Amino acid sequence: MQTPTIRPPHAIIAGIALALAAGNLQADEVTDAIDEGVSAYKSGDLSEAANQLNYAAGLIGQQKAEAVKAVFPDALSGWEASEIESESAGGMMGGGISANREYAKGDAEVTIELVMDSPMLQSMMGMINNPSIITMNGGKLIKIQGQKAIYNGDEDRPELTLIINNNAMFTLKAGRGTALDDLKAYAEALKLDKL
Repeated sequence: MQTPTIRPPHAIIAGIALALAAGNLQADEVTDAIDEGVSAYKSGDLSEAANQLNYAAGLIGQQKAEAVKAVFPDALSGWEASEIESESAGGMMGGGISANREYAKGDAEVTIELVMDSPMLQSMMGMINNPSIITMNGGKLIKIQGQKAIYNGDEDRPELTLIINNNAMFTLKAGRGTALDDLKAYAEALKLDKL
């Protein structure tokens, strides 16, 4: 029977350092802030604990704001697209994430706006689930990618609103003279599986 090898503590520490360098146990700003927050909490410094945990939450919000860019469609054939602008809204709009992208083809324009993880979406959910409120306001319920959507506006300035998974609201707006079909094409091109 072979006796197991006992490694000295410095060999274990060296192994952890090597694993960190290789990226297997990767530390980052978020986990550092969380660790510092927990440490401050344990030592009784509640203000610093709250600051560090809020900082970590802000960093996570920034990462989510960057990740939602993948949802926006590429420019359709013959169209050009702007860069995607996104931000973690923090205190604005009750918190959450906002992002938008503009598309143009000659005089035609389409703007897609996204609001995600915002408490204001709850009031919108009540509206989209009550067709009488939608029709009273001149809107119509339609389906986009199998999801309920609200069509508002007129032929000159159509607008579509989709709420996905109760936490993401897309608003697609057309510039004057842009066809509803163009707006629908961009709504159908949204990469909803990336949410």
